[in-house]
Amino acid sequence: MKFVFLFAFPVILLWSCNRQDKNTGHNPNELTYKSGDIVTGVLPVTLTLAGDMATGALSGQLKLENTGSKPIDIQEIVIATSEGTRSAPDSGNISFSIQPGRDSILSLRFHPINDGNLYRIAGMRGSMKPAYNVSITYKTEGDANLITSVVNSQADKGEYAAYCYKYKHAITGYSFNTKAGFNGQEKKYLETLQQGGQQPFVYLSEQEIAVSGLNFRLQSYHLKDTLHAELYILNHSEFPMKIIPGAFDITGGKTDVTGAKFIELEKISGSQQNLSMMEKGDRVVIHFKKPMNIKNPGKGNLSLHLQNAFMLSGRKNLFNEDVQLLPVTL
Repeated sequence: MKFVFLFAFPVILLWSCNRQDKNTGHNPNELTYKSGDIVTGVLPVTLTLAGDMATGALSGQLKLENTGSKPIDIQEIVIATSEGTRSAPDSGNISFSIQPGRDSILSLRFHPINDGNLYRIAGMRGSMKPAYNVSITYKTEGDANLITSVVNSQADKGEYAAYCYKYKHAITGYSFNTKAGFNGQEKKYLETLQQGGQQPFVYLSEQEIAVSGLNFRLQSYHLKDTLHAELYILNHSEFPMKIIPGAFDITGGKTDVTGAKFIELEKISGSQQNLSMMEKGDRVVIHFKKPMNIKNPGKGNLSLHLQNAFMLSGRKNLFNEDVQLLPVTL
């Protein structure tokens, strides 16, 4: 449950026709891609692709023709970057059949992950790429072998340079400091609690904390004098945990806080009657935003405040210390 939730409704149009010409108009707010259409084989493919410069959403119109003598079953359509990161349409996987001598047109919308490192650290998909590959996987009736056709699309170099100049900016994300002794100190503290009667397990990586069956994954970044963070929590343990939202915070030494922090709990799974209580199997996301002027975002360390924010039964703290955040220029 989340108090404010935004949904994107993708649209897929699918129909049969004889011929469809490409749209030659140009929208100055779009980045257009020139595609190398497939004109041979049993499944000729025609693609028009354009990206919204402000949102990074890609809109494509795909025409598929069955020039063979057997029905063609479309199994999957995905878009991929040159690095190989694949993304499905916003609507999810697509499958349908095209009869011999017929064609179909699909209007698709994609929000591809353009920068895997940026997405891992900050939860942002990144600026649009200068080129994409659209893959169509299919098989013909009576043949179990899958065939994949790939259409390459390339943006104009001048248009892409202008887009990057206006929209592509350096972003500072944050990762956990894994060399400050957190694992040993937290494990020693948990041993004093004797929670569940088992030897405690603690592991800290650059973006995740695992503590005796409780998993925490952080995505965060600083942009336009505001710090944004999402903390994803999964309870695999045998004991409940209570979240104290007001105690959760991110601070830094050389910072100027210009407004109140905003915290919101979203319970993805589990009882919606008590959002802050996590039983086994529950999933929660803490959405955090804080107006903060960081004098040197690329060099200043921050601190993720965990003490008193996550409580076990008997009002015992899950964490005995906070975690240092190191800046990463993305």
